[in-house]
Amino acid sequence: AAALSARRAVLSFSEQSYAELRATHDAAATELRSAELDAVAASGEASAAQASVARAEQARAEVAQARGKLDALDRQKRLHDELDRAYTDLRTDLNVQLRPEMSELASAFLTELTDARYDELELDDSYNLTVLEDGVPKPVISGGEQDVANLCLRLAISQMIAERAGQSFSLLILDEVFGSLDESRRQNVVELLRGLGDRFEQVILITHVEQVREGLDRVISVRYDEETGCSVVGQTEAGAPEGELLASLGAA
Repeated sequence: AAALSARRAVLSFSEQSYAELRATHDAAATELRSAELDAVAASGEASAAQASVARAEQARAEVAQARGKLDALDRQKRLHDELDRAYTDLRTDLNVQLRPEMSELASAFLTELTDARYDELELDDSYNLTVLEDGVPKPVISGGEQDVANLCLRLAISQMIAERAGQSFSLLILDEVFGSLDESRRQNVVELLRGLGDRFEQVILITHVEQVREGLDRVISVRYDEETGCSVVGQTEAGAPEGELLASLGAA
């Protein structure tokens, strides 16, 4: 015991100094752990910041790409707007040029088909037609008169196309144009179509009206055979069974 006390005296050991050193050590260890935790948190924040920077750069690139697309679309829109204005002007010019000519041709056809009862047909900017009687617009016309006016307009359009093609067209097909017409106007239509032979080499009429066959060059009937359940096609003569007619004017 004496030896230990002697050595202790040599080492100058102090309980108070030991306690102070231990407290200092523990405080330093606590600060170290806190610093390590702060370092981990800072590292996480740094990673998050780097990810945010990467996202921001990507967003910037996407914005630049979107701006480029928007600029391209804006250029296309300006071009389309210019084309729209040009086509609108062209359509207006064509209407100014074509509508009067179309009205004139349709009026000539109308005069022939109505035995000069009506001699004028007008078209508005939307190509809605108005029949005039003695120069006065007729607000109400019958269904047959409406069909005649529409037929005149179709014939006028067909003639204008043929004239602008620089040669006669080989074929004109009209489907069910006689249904609402009286006998006189039916014959007028047939005679008028014959007069178009210099512009259309052949005119084919599809109709269920039997009475017009006498004025046609060739008549082909299409009728349903109940026994066979099939359509039968053939040349017809007067008194043949009724059916749909394919009537031809002009070349075979």
